[in-house]
Amino acid sequence: MQERLHDGRILVLPHPVRIDAVTGEPADTALFEHWGILTELRPHFIDATTPTEAIINHGPQMQQISLGHLAILGGQNMGSFMLTMNRARLRAHGDPILEVTAPLQALLAETDLQEGLPVCFFRNPDLTMVYIALARPSPLRIPHRLSGLHECEGAYIGMYDLPPHHPMLTTIGRYRALRLDPGQPTRAIEIVLTGSPVGKKDALDDASQDLLLLVQNEHEDLASVLERHIAFYNTPAAYSQPGMAPLDPHEAGMMKPVIYELAKVLLYLNLADAERTPQLERTRLERRLRMGGKPLSSKRRERLALVYDRTLIGPLAIPDAAPVAAGENAERTVRPHWRRGHFKRIRYGEGHSQSRIDWIRPTLVNAAEAFKAATAGPVASPPEG
Repeated sequence: MQERLHDGRILVLPHPVRIDAVTGEPADTALFEHWGILTELRPHFIDATTPTEAIINHGPQMQQISLGHLAILGGQNMGSFMLTMNRARLRAHGDPILEVTAPLQALLAETDLQEGLPVCFFRNPDLTMVYIALARPSPLRIPHRLSGLHECEGAYIGMYDLPPHHPMLTTIGRYRALRLDPGQPTRAIEIVLTGSPVGKKDALDDASQDLLLLVQNEHEDLASVLERHIAFYNTPAAYSQPGMAPLDPHEAGMMKPVIYELAKVLLYLNLADAERTPQLERTRLERRLRMGGKPLSSKRRERLALVYDRTLIGPLAIPDAAPVAAGENAERTVRPHWRRGHFKRIRYGEGHSQSRIDWIRPTLVNAAEAFKAATAGPVASPPEG
């Protein structure tokens, strides 16, 4: 394991894959098997009405185990346990990993996120839980109080539908501070951000931050939902579990741009024409290595640990931007320039009561003038003298 801790090929893998590769086994599975509760936990892991916080607080033997786990991990606090739990939940769902292509990430970086974006658009399409791997390198950072800043590599995102009077809604401090009605159904959005160990001590020297959003008004804008929850998590009343501490304002400030980046990815995923490209590298390699029915040797298992199945999200190359002709929109006198892409909320239906989000690709304004300048060739210099 010591060699794997410093293997550069493992360091760059996304969190769900890296943890298995460095430990040589599904570490979360081994942990819950050791405690003798894996069979009891499995139905909870795939329950679309049970956030991870509810499993920790009310699952079989989980309160005692979480306290023991925190004592073992010392200063790493509840964050490491949330990470272990989310890794186990992703595995129970079949390890759906969505990887943002570099071209899409570049396009999204130049894409405005419309002010007042309703939180209803922040959802996984057709999946209870996914891991979204960002393209690398990424300018986004995740802070760790001991090891400093880590490059944000991605996030576990779970969506859970809570029925009225769910135990998570009946805590007085929570529902009052978050302005929730315990008698109403609620959507719980669980986000666990992960930071890469590249440039740190070893492959296990990573970082994480977790945030739970409870939504009852799907038309409320995402920014307001975030602000209200961050304010709540910044109070000692939000933390009754040992090993937990209020959210640091600096850490909260670094978390916001990551959440908005994820919002852009989820918005793109919910578009009808979102590009998805399956990459079944592990499946194909395992099929080849198992030809003839022979058991996998340790070397072959190591080869398998370095590849993984995922779905690439977004174009594989930067698409040509749609040009805007010089005469369109009375922009004949405007100098050629790129108009940034943006998400646009379009209302439709009777009385415009329904809405959807469309992604307006970057466009070249006054394209004819731009092309004319580009094809005119160099301007001759005036003769000397």
